Amino acid sequence: MKKELIIEKYGLGHAVIVLDSKKIVDLFIDPHQNSNFYSPNTFVKANIQRRISKRGGYFVTLPNGNEGFLKSKTYYKEGEVVVLLSKVFFDEDKPQTFTDKLKLISKYFILKLGESGFSFSRKIPKNFHKDRLIPILKKNIKDYENINVICRSRIVEICFEQINEELEKTLQHYKSVMKAIFSKKKYCDGLARKNALDVYDVENCHVIEDEGIFERLGLWDKINELSQKKIFIPNGSYLILEQTSAFFSIDVNSGKNLKVTAKELNLLACSEICRLIKVLGIGGKIIIDFLPCSKSEKRKIYDLIVQFFLDDIPKNKIWGWTNGGSFELERERDKIPLKLLVQDN
Repeated sequence: MKKELIIEKYGLGHAVIVLDSKKIVDLFIDPHQNSNFYSPNTFVKANIQRRISKRGGYFVTLPNGNEGFLKSKTYYKEGEVVVLLSKVFFDEDKPQTFTDKLKLISKYFILKLGESGFSFSRKIPKNFHKDRLIPILKKNIKDYENINVICRSRIVEICFEQINEELEKTLQHYKSVMKAIFSKKKYCDGLARKNALDVYDVENCHVIEDEGIFERLGLWDKINELSQKKIFIPNGSYLILEQTSAFFSIDVNSGKNLKVTAKELNLLACSEICRLIKVLGIGGKIIIDFLPCSKSEKRKIYDLIVQFFLDDIPKNKIWGWTNGGSFELERERDKIPLKLLVQDN
């Protein structure tokens, strides 16, 4: 069965939900109109306020009037206007973080600004004909200065003629971004729709785009359920999800179900936890407290988690089982917390 991509206009852009057998497997939502933060990878023009040496960066004034933090070793003068890229906002008690290492991400390429040349993802198979691709890259980037084109692993899915077309489209998009940056204070508020279509192959998905479809299909209710602390899983058991100041904790509970074994519940919970981490974009240090299990069961859980995150786009480190019996991993944050995106629904 094909995955379903359900899209409707929301906030500063769109909301996109990805369903597989009626279950949510991914979620992309743009901030609502009154948000005081920017979507990840939004280009903004900011004013340098002051340098904070101990934190390795600067406080900056953002187009929305709020204060942000630029982590950078580059020297800037107070009052200088700089183009920055927003990082994931996840803590309401801290200013949003920005970087001056600019990059533009598309389905098949990453353009890194301030560098030059081209390179290839390490995930591209060695038998891929890179020698045929190099002339295409050179021809397209010869008129662009300070752009490094990184070919993503997905280029192996299309022919060389399509690669050329996609690179031309990406470079044209770069031009429009640069033009927009210098004609207004910010660019790319709504990236949810673009990001979803970059990740999922439209030809292999059933795409439905219609105003009000989330309400008609009861999808907002499903999304709100995911933002709760207590998430029920099949057979009456449940997970407790909690963000602390130091880490994100996930606790597996059997509830009142005494028929299911700890082994069965742990494996079921493992699959559900992996799905939730991806859907919610959970990041930072993650500690999972499974029910007590044997060494062989622990190995099975470890293998399942490693396999699930093998092709995960955000960087991750699977540390495995601790001496205290918990499971630990780290994952790069790639989404704004759901509670900050759907608070008006």
